[in-house]
Amino acid sequence: MSADRVELVRSLFDLWNAGQHDAAAFPDYFDPAIELESPFSSIRGAPYQGYAGIEEWVRDQDEQFAVWSISADELRQVGDRVIAITTVEARGRASEIALHVHAAAVVDFANDQRLKRVRIYTDVNEARKAVGLEP
Repeated sequence: MSADRVELVRSLFDLWNAGQHDAAAFPDYFDPAIELESPFSSIRGAPYQGYAGIEEWVRDQDEQFAVWSISADELRQVGDRVIAITTVEARGRASEIALHVHAAAVVDFANDQRLKRVRIYTDVNEARKAVGLEP
């Protein structure tokens, strides 16, 4: 089970980096009630919810960044969740400023192994604490 969940998250990163983030693949990976909380959530005032929310999140990323890739530095299952410690390489669309950011995501799964909730953290230690790991 552990490897399956970890590999599912890894495959999502691979799809994203290959530029394949269209809604047609959502049912394969995301529960219909998916909830995504990212730094953009605080700007919009609420997490992104459902497939429409994921589409909106992708649009928000595309509006802000001309380039956006995710490297998994560490992926592991902790209990029923997966924590992904990542490095994000991005370039602002308007500013053209290059970003190199360490971040983390904590992923919860539905009974059918699709992603049910994702919370993206800009503070890796906060993500570690969220799953019960020492910073």
